Order: sequence, then C-alpha cells, then structure tokens
Amino acid sequence: MVWIIKNLRKVIRYLENTFRQIEGPEFEPYPWHSHYLSVKCAKKELSLLGSRLSGRILDIGAGTGHGARYLRSEDTEYYPTDLPTGRNPLDGNISNRIEKLKIYCSCYALPFLNECMGGTMMISVLEHLESHPLAISEAYHITKIGGYLLITTPFSFPVHGYPSDYRRWTLEGLKVEMDHAGFKVIDAISIGDAFSSLALNVNLLLKYHLLQFRWAIIRLVIILATPFTILLRLMINCGAILLGPLDQSKAFPLGTAILCKKVKKVA
Repeated sequence: MVWIIKNLRKVIRYLENTFRQIEGPEFEPYPWHSHYLSVKCAKKELSLLGSRLSGRILDIGAGTGHGARYLRSEDTEYYPTDLPTGRNPLDGNISNRIEKLKIYCSCYALPFLNECMGGTMMISVLEHLESHPLAISEAYHITKIGGYLLITTPFSFPVHGYPSDYRRWTLEGLKVEMDHAGFKVIDAISIGDAFSSLALNVNLLLKYHLLQFRWAIIRLVIILATPFTILLRLMINCGAILLGPLDQSKAFPLGTAILCKKVKKVA
C-alpha cells in the first residue's frame, strides 16, 4: 500500500509538470492559462505607464525581471534587484524571458546613494511586505527629483506567496499611501474589470485550490480531468474578454497601478 501511494504521488507530479508545459509560462501564458487575463490586462496599462520612465530604473523585488517589458529599452537602463530567496529564475513555469539580477538586497535597506535613480518600480511587491511604508520611503530616497515610481498591487487575487501576503489596496488607498510618502500621484489605473476578476479566480480554483485534497486518489482524478479544465479555462477567458466592456464600474478590478513623481518639497 505504501509503495502504491509513493508511486501515485510520482505520477501526480509528472502529470502536473506536463500540463504546466502545455499551459506555457506564467508571464508568457497561452489563452488557456489560469493567469492569461491578469497578464493581458496588465501589459497594456503598465506599458503605457512605464513608457514615462527614463534613465536608470531600479526594479525592487524584480523576481525574474518581468518589469523590464513595461519599459522603453531605448530610454532606460533596467536595474533589477531582489532577495536571494526570490523567485527561481531557472523555473520555466514562470518565464522564458529572464533578466539577470544586478544585485541582491532588501527593499528595506537599498544600498544606493540618494537620488541616484531616474525612476523605481515595485511590481506586485507591496502586498508581500510587513513594513511597506519603509520600502516606499527607501524608493523615495533613491529616486531623483522629477523621477517616477511605478507601483502595482493585486486586488481581486487570492492569497499567494503564503505566508507573506498581508493586504490589498483600492486605488484611493494606494493614492493615500503615495501621498504620505511624499510622492505626487500622476496617474492611477484599475487593471482589468469584474469579468476578468471573476474568470481569474474561477481558473485558479480549477487549477490550484481543488488540488488541496490530502487523498492522492482524488488529486489524481482532478489532474486527469485537466485537459477538460484547460478547455474550460479557455472558454472562461474568452467569455471574460467579450463581456469585459459591459463593466464600467471599476469596482472589482484585478489590480491597481499608480504612477507617482518625486517633486521638490516646498519649504
């Protein structure tokens, strides 16, 4: 019996890896991927905001360096940083476009001179920080006068990176955070709509949450049904894209994005 359970778990891991390859990496997903809508919705909006940044740009908590795709390469020098415990850049399930980290450091103690960066980025980082005001303060100090800070946070997204996931922000809440830090808010955008949010969470339920059963046999049955759930996710994603224009409320977005500017303080 022990032998059967042990080998059953091996089969489950093999099938999980196989289906992940069929889906494509998280940051370059196919339309049937669970994260397809979050990437699709974010790309247009963040590229628009990111095009305002120029000079040397520090990406705080860069992970695999996906923030680079939101910048104009001809106008910027991308400088990704993270902790050594950040995302594994060799994990093909995350991204096929890896930016090598420039330096390993904590966002609470950035080893840079004041006002040495043309701009800073924190892409889906704040929700994982116990002391987010300290990290924002560090970003403020190293950003030059007139430079920008681009921040994004998830809103209708499940807990992830457990246990280091502490909060969610509305646009107005994020604006207040930036104002308290001394930045001037230039633009604020809701990413996605209610249909994309609902679709994403249903897809994540199908992909991850149902696999939390302890019984290996139930997990195996759910995994064997993955070809059908992949087709279902494709239909859900397409439906959300078609229905998206019907929601103009901006009350249930996938995430929020803020572009701030460091201005000279008036004495």
